[in-house]
Amino acid sequence: MTSSKSARIDLRTSAETKSELIEAASATGQDLSSFILDAANARARQVLLESRLIKLSDEELENLEAALDSAGEPNLALVELFRKHSR
Repeated sequence: MTSSKSARIDLRTSAETKSELIEAASATGQDLSSFILDAANARARQVLLESRLIKLSDEELENLEAALDSAGEPNLALVELFRKHSR
């Protein structure tokens, strides 16, 4: 897959913030654009992962709660596992 860098993002910030970002980018050996993109991509991945993992509809949440509340009896393998590791 070939990555084409044709999309542009423009930002406005204070001189202090820009200086801080340049200093941080330099500390990591990156140019300013790479530093900002890496940080933004990392945050975007985190936000998307959290939203995908945590989002449940009301019905899904009720089903999950019901399943957790109605835990069945442990099977023999589970009992043995706990017995083995409780020593």
